[in-house]
Amino acid sequence: MTSPQPRPHRARNLALGATLLAAVALVWRACTPESLDVTFLDVGQGDAVLIAAPGGRTALVDAGASDPVAMLRSRGVEQIDLLVASHPHTDHIGGMDEVVEALPVRAYLDNGMPHTTDAYIRLMSAIEARSSIAYLGPGQRDIRLGDASLEVLPTYSTARRLNDRSLALLVRYGDFSVLLTGDAETAALTHLVRSGAVSDVTVLKASHHGSDNGFTDSLLAVARPEVVVISVGSRNAFGHPGALALSAYYGAAAEVYRTDLDGTVTVRGFSNGTYRVSTER
Repeated sequence: MTSPQPRPHRARNLALGATLLAAVALVWRACTPESLDVTFLDVGQGDAVLIAAPGGRTALVDAGASDPVAMLRSRGVEQIDLLVASHPHTDHIGGMDEVVEALPVRAYLDNGMPHTTDAYIRLMSAIEARSSIAYLGPGQRDIRLGDASLEVLPTYSTARRLNDRSLALLVRYGDFSVLLTGDAETAALTHLVRSGAVSDVTVLKASHHGSDNGFTDSLLAVARPEVVVISVGSRNAFGHPGALALSAYYGAAAEVYRTDLDGTVTVRGFSNGTYRVSTER
């Protein structure tokens, strides 16, 4: 009678399986390049830009007119390392107090201009109630987001209009770059170009929701964007985007996206300057 053969121990099989899975995961990570994901959330007539940097650091630039927390959580956001208000108009900060109250925020940056609206007062109250949030005042600075950087560009500090006091930000990850200019209009954009702060970028967020006073030919000539994203509400009362701006953007960039038509737009950028665009309605 033949003796039964010994069977491998179950624990040893599980350990071997776990080792193989870990090896596969390591190979997958080695073969999958890290990316900087910039998501232009579809918040209607407003702005909200989520930046997810390699290593898990996140920034949120503006927050639309109403609560965007559900949209952030659906994208796995559990903490905001940097919260930025480009300027204190309600279509940019109306939902920001909800973000502060719902998610841990490490630092807050704005242009230093106060406002009298309920949205601004709610936001300031929410921030002041959380002493752990570091306030970063206006002024040129470089902020690290893991392997990416966020540069605050020269502000048109003598402008009288709030739109023209918008913070302008340049986000870089290797050769991939994104220019965000809030609602800056012609005067501020001209100042930005004359300051020498703008050069070739991969992605340009159309200023002031694609309005005709939110672009200049000189800005497009020096920025030379490959992608333009317009954050704008469907059938808005302002006539955005403008016909002149649309013509200029289509003439300057290879790809133009609009949140009113395409929904949420995500540009995944790689350090070698390449990118992929996806949309979600």
